[in-house]
Amino acid sequence: MFEVIKGPIYEHKQTKKLLQYLPKKSIVYLWHEDLDGVAVNGLIQAKVKAVINAKTSMSGKYTQRHVRTLLKAGIAVFDIISIFNRDSPYKGEQAFIYQNGLYVEKDGETECVAELLSYDDHVIKRKESLAITNYPNQFEDFVKNTLHYASQECDWFKEKPVLPIPLKKLRGETVFIVARNTDYEKDIKALYPTLKRKQSIVIAVDGAADGLMKYRICPDFIVGDMDSISEKTLNCGATLICHQHPNGRSPGKDRLMKMGIEAELIRFVGTSEDVALTAAFWSDARKLFLIGCRTGMTEFLEKGRAGMGATWLARMQAGERITDLKGIHQLYSKPTLPVFGLSRFEKPSIISMIQTFFQERIPSWKKKEVL
Repeated sequence: MFEVIKGPIYEHKQTKKLLQYLPKKSIVYLWHEDLDGVAVNGLIQAKVKAVINAKTSMSGKYTQRHVRTLLKAGIAVFDIISIFNRDSPYKGEQAFIYQNGLYVEKDGETECVAELLSYDDHVIKRKESLAITNYPNQFEDFVKNTLHYASQECDWFKEKPVLPIPLKKLRGETVFIVARNTDYEKDIKALYPTLKRKQSIVIAVDGAADGLMKYRICPDFIVGDMDSISEKTLNCGATLICHQHPNGRSPGKDRLMKMGIEAELIRFVGTSEDVALTAAFWSDARKLFLIGCRTGMTEFLEKGRAGMGATWLARMQAGERITDLKGIHQLYSKPTLPVFGLSRFEKPSIISMIQTFFQERIPSWKKKEVL
C-alpha cells in the first residue's frame, strides 16, 4: 500500500537559498548532486515532508550517510527518473506524491509531472556497495588533485598577504573560527559559554554567522563570499571581509555593494575557510580553535571540490596553533575520569572541563602577551 504525501512544493537551483525562505512542512524540489550534511540538517529543521531531486541524491561516487539520515527522520527521498510536463520553477503549488509519481495542481487541474525513484534500504545499500568499489580510484584522484594544486598555490602561503586593518586586533588573541558544516550548531551549543566570553574573538565563515546568531552570539568578523548569509546578520555589527579570488573577482563584495553595505577585502586562494585561517595566522593570533572546518575527502567532495590543496597548506602553516573542535558535542555522553575534590559519584563532563580550561587559560594567555 502506497502512502500519499501532500503539501506545497518549492524549488530552487541552490538548496541553501531555498532553505532561507522555505515554509515548514513543504515538499522540496532540489537540484543537488549528492546531498550534503548541511543541506540535510536544514531540511530536517524545516520539517519537510519529502525531498525530490532532479539530480542524484546519492550517486555512489563516495560513501555518504545523509540520505539515510533523512529517511530515519521520516522524510521520504526521491530522484527524478523522467519529466513529463514542466513549465517553470515551483513556488508553492499544491502537490502530492503517489506510487512514485509527482502530481502538481495547476490551473485547477492535477497533472503527473514526473516519475520518481524512491530511496529505501535496498537502494541505499546498492549505492554504498558502489561507493566501496569506487573508493580506491576516488581517493587516488583526490590525492593527485590536492598535491597538484598545493604545488601551484604554495607561493601564496610564503608571504604575508595584504590584510584589512581591523584584523590587527587578533594579535596575541584566542580566536575561534566557525564554519557551517554537518552538526556544527551542536558544537556551538556545546561551547556556548566559551564563545560568549568577552575575551573570545569569533570569526564566522559565510553562513556560519547565521548559526551563531541563532544562539545570540554575534561574531566579530564574517569572512567569505557572503552568498549564504541573511541580510539581518550582515547588519549585526561584525566586520565583513569578502573573499577576493586570485582573478580579482569578489562575488561577495559585488553583492554587498548592491545592498549598500561596506566590507573589507582579502585576495587569496582556496576556500573561505582557508582565507579565515590564513588571515588569523598572519595576524599573529595566538590560539586558533576551529569549529566545523573541513578536513577530509568526503567533506570536500560533498561541496563539489575534487581536492583540498589550499586547505592542506593552510593547516600545515598554522600547525601547532590549531586545535580542531569539530564534533566536540559528541563527548557529552562519554564517561570521564574522576577529578580530585569531587565525590566519586560526581563526574564532570568533558565539555565542562574544556570550558573550565578556556576560563582559566584565556586570561593567562593575555597576561603573558602583555609581559
